[in-house]
Amino acid sequence: MLRIRPWPFKDEITSLHWIGNVKMKSTHQWYIDVAFKTKNKIQIIELPIGLLPTLRVGQYYQEGLPFTTQKEGTYGEAKVTNLQNGKVSNAIDICRKFNYFLFKEPTLMNQKIWSFQAEQITYHISHVELIRALFAKNKTLSNALVRPNGLDFMISKASTFGNNSVAIDFNHQLPSTVISSKFVQYFSWLYLNKEIKQSFASVQSNLYANATKTSSYLMLEVAIPPLRNINIAFRGLINQQDVLILELIGIDNMTIPVSQIEYSHPSIKRRLYTNAPKKHRLTQGNNKEDLHELNEKEQDRSKEETNQIVDEIDPIQLGFKDPIVIRAVKKFNQKVNQGDIYISNKGSGGGTKRGKVVGVDEPVYGGNIKPLEFQSLEIAKEISGYGLDGFIKMIKYLSKNNPQLSVALNIVYLPLGRKFSFLPDGRRRVCAIAKVSSFRKMSYIIEVAVPDDKSISTLVIPAKGGYQRDEGRIKELLLNLVFFGGSWSKSFMESIPHMKVRHLREVPSKWSRRMMKFID
Repeated sequence: MLRIRPWPFKDEITSLHWIGNVKMKSTHQWYIDVAFKTKNKIQIIELPIGLLPTLRVGQYYQEGLPFTTQKEGTYGEAKVTNLQNGKVSNAIDICRKFNYFLFKEPTLMNQKIWSFQAEQITYHISHVELIRALFAKNKTLSNALVRPNGLDFMISKASTFGNNSVAIDFNHQLPSTVISSKFVQYFSWLYLNKEIKQSFASVQSNLYANATKTSSYLMLEVAIPPLRNINIAFRGLINQQDVLILELIGIDNMTIPVSQIEYSHPSIKRRLYTNAPKKHRLTQGNNKEDLHELNEKEQDRSKEETNQIVDEIDPIQLGFKDPIVIRAVKKFNQKVNQGDIYISNKGSGGGTKRGKVVGVDEPVYGGNIKPLEFQSLEIAKEISGYGLDGFIKMIKYLSKNNPQLSVALNIVYLPLGRKFSFLPDGRRRVCAIAKVSSFRKMSYIIEVAVPDDKSISTLVIPAKGGYQRDEGRIKELLLNLVFFGGSWSKSFMESIPHMKVRHLREVPSKWSRRMMKFID
C-alpha cells in the first residue's frame, strides 16, 4: 500500500473530493491538482500524474492512506448503446444539481463532464474519471498519457501475420512486472482499435492545444471513444433521473479486432545452460512490509528498473466479448550457470526489493528512487454474474421506500491470500457493503458474492462511531473470511456485535422488510 506524501491533514479523516488541472513543473514532471475535503473545507495538493490509477473521487483517507471500504456514493449498473452519444458541460453546472460543492475553485469548476443517456437516466462522468478508468491502468500508462505517441513508445514493433493475428514486441519502457496475458489483452484493445488509440492520444494533443491558449490551467480532456452496446458498473450519486458517476468500476462487451496475439518482452527469455561457475549472492533479506511512502522531493527521480515493486490496488474490471489466444514468444536468451557454486556479497541482486520511499514518475537514467508500479486490471467475460443481483435490488428497494434512511452501497474486492479470494472462473471475489443510516443509528450490511453456491450468511454489524474504526473492523472481518475459506471467523465474531441473517428466496420487498428489523 502507498502512503501519499506530502500530507497536510495530519490524522484527520478526509475524502478525495475532486480532481483538477495538470501542469508540468521545472523538473519536467507532470503533476495533477487533487482536492481533499475535511469537514466543510477543501485543500488542494499537487500529486504526480503517475498516481492517477489510485485516485478515486469519494474515497476516504487518513494519514495519506486510502480506506478500502469507506467511499461516498452507491453502486449501480447501466446498459449504454453508444458512449459517444452525449454532450460536454463544465463541472460546476453538473455538480450543483447534486449539491456537490466545488468551493469556487477554478481548477475544479472548469473540469469537463460528459453526459449521456441510458434507459431514460442521464449519467454524468468527468473526463478525468473516464481517462483514469479507460487508460490509466498503471503508472507507466498514466505517464504515457501526457507524452506524444505514448503507446508507440512502449513497443519496438507490431506486425500482422497469418489469419487475423498480430505480433507485438514490447521494450524496456514497459516494466517486466507489468507484462502478463491480461495486460497484453488490454494493451491490444488500446493499440489495435484505431478509435481507441486516437482517444488515448487525444489526451496529450488536447493538453498541448490548451497550453497554446493559456498558461493558467491545463485540463485533462479526452475525445470520447465510440464504445457501443456496453454494460457499465459504477459508484455514484443519484438525484432522481440523474446520476453523477464518481468511479467507473467495470465495463464489458469490449472487442479486439484480432483473434490471436503473440508478444515478446526482454524479460521473457530462453534459458541457455552452461557449465560455468554459479554465483550465490549474499544479500540482506527483503523487507516484507508492504507499506511504501510516496517520494515528495521533486528533484529526486525514479531510477530505471525493469523489475519494479508492484502495488495491488482495487481493479477496474474489463470484459471482452470474444475469447482471444495469447502466447508469449521468447526472443531473448539468458545464460544459466550450473557449475560449482561460489559466494559473493557484491551487487544488489535481480529480485524486487521493498523500499520505503518510492516514486511514480517516469524513471530516468541516474535516478535514485525505487520505482513503484500499480496493478489494477481484472479481465473477465462480463461484469455481472456475481450472484449479488437480488441483494442489490433489495437494497435499492430499501432506500426507495424508506426515505428516513440514508443508504450507500459499495462493491469491494476481498483480500488476496487464499483460494477463496477468487471465483472458480478466475475473477476476484467481491462483496457488497451497504451502509444504512437513520436518525438513531448506522449499520453495515455485508453480502459476499457466492455464485459458486457457497453458504455464507448476510452479516449486519453496527457502526462503532468513526470511519477509521469501521474500516479496521470490516477489513479484519473480510481478511478472516478469506483465511477461513469462506466462513465467518467464530473467534472474531465473538469480539464484535453482529447479527447473521439467513438467506431465503424472497422478493426484494419482503427481504427489505425483514432486513429493517435488524437495522432500524
